[in-house]
Amino acid sequence: MDTTNCDSLAGFSNRDTTNWRVRATTLTQSKNPIRIIVDDLLGKENPQKELISLAQGDPTAYGHLKPSEEAVSAVVRAFSSGNHDGYTASTGSAACRAAIAAAHSHDFCHPLSLHDVYVTAGCSEALEHCIAVLVAPGKNILLPRPGFPLYETICQRHGVVCLFYDLVPGRGWEVDLCSIRRLANTSTAAILINNPSNPCGAVYSRQHLEEIVGISSALKLPVLADEVYAGMTFRKEFVSLAEFSCSVPMFIVGALSKRWLVPGWRLGWVCVHDIQGNLHGSGVRAAINNLCQISLGPSAPIQAAVPAILATDDSVWLSEIMCALNRCTTLSEKRVLNIDGLSIVSPPEGAMYLLVKIDLCAFRGCLTTSHFAESLLSEESVLVLPGECFRAPGFIRVVTTVPESLIQVAWDRIEAFCKRRFKG
Repeated sequence: MDTTNCDSLAGFSNRDTTNWRVRATTLTQSKNPIRIIVDDLLGKENPQKELISLAQGDPTAYGHLKPSEEAVSAVVRAFSSGNHDGYTASTGSAACRAAIAAAHSHDFCHPLSLHDVYVTAGCSEALEHCIAVLVAPGKNILLPRPGFPLYETICQRHGVVCLFYDLVPGRGWEVDLCSIRRLANTSTAAILINNPSNPCGAVYSRQHLEEIVGISSALKLPVLADEVYAGMTFRKEFVSLAEFSCSVPMFIVGALSKRWLVPGWRLGWVCVHDIQGNLHGSGVRAAINNLCQISLGPSAPIQAAVPAILATDDSVWLSEIMCALNRCTTLSEKRVLNIDGLSIVSPPEGAMYLLVKIDLCAFRGCLTTSHFAESLLSEESVLVLPGECFRAPGFIRVVTTVPESLIQVAWDRIEAFCKRRFKG
């Protein structure tokens, strides 16, 4: 290109060509609290001790928890066949969607069809699609507190106002239904329920789910249910909100990531339950379809493996995984009981997390749980997430996907730290 003659630029009076003016958009305001805090903490560990992370919600991080052989074999066959190297339909392949629909249909409700299912790149994208479609900029959504911070991050990105209803620690982190009634207003577009929950490990009873659906129906609010930890319980049976979808439109999101221990496969879904047809004429389904046409969904071979993965009876394998998580949880609970200044308000019943309450008045130099976490890391090289990440000040979150021998070492260090800092 000949740039020697620039006289033609003189005619562009509306363009100042003196300086470059590249600026980021408002997307710079979208921040993930977990990543901000973790990025700030990393590099501050004690160089004399090997880092033990109790922070990352990745069940594969330490390598001792493996996906089932059947799931891996299904993916290998799909890749090796050479039949799944092209694009699928934007909303996912028909076989993948039909398998997800069958797995999430319930005998006492109208069964799902493949047209009720949208395949996404992980549960995060499923959540983002639903929030973007259901809640217009300036409107609000009801989110749990404590809760997974990505919800708030997605809302910020789309100009959605977050209103936080409380979870009651003394009642197994159940939803405070009164706070929902107080918060809901004419600008409220949906309520998000996370069950089993991150970071609390709560698993809601059938009765409590019925109460939640009852208030959602009374308020005419659709439910966005994050059930990515579905089936991952060890002290209580998991019940899906979809079982109560006869009167309330529900958007159930899930993924292979946690239950099947494959977060890197990045395959999630949205199941739309609308038995009464309350969504007819809303444009919601078309809008989700439009978003899927932009992202084009997850890997085609992974989609091709889904029917075999969901059809496999992996109950023995899953039981072994959940027993391992339960052992780690029980071990952690016992260790907490023997450390002054720490306590567990409500024992977890599922997922892979434990919320530990910190008596900040009992420890020197720990005005917040962020200070506690930073000091623990710098002295003992144990990384935990402070409750501020989850709007749960006064708590830390510990993951239970750590080998038992290693989490024993971690708790030895935490106990030593607490003894040194304890005011006594």
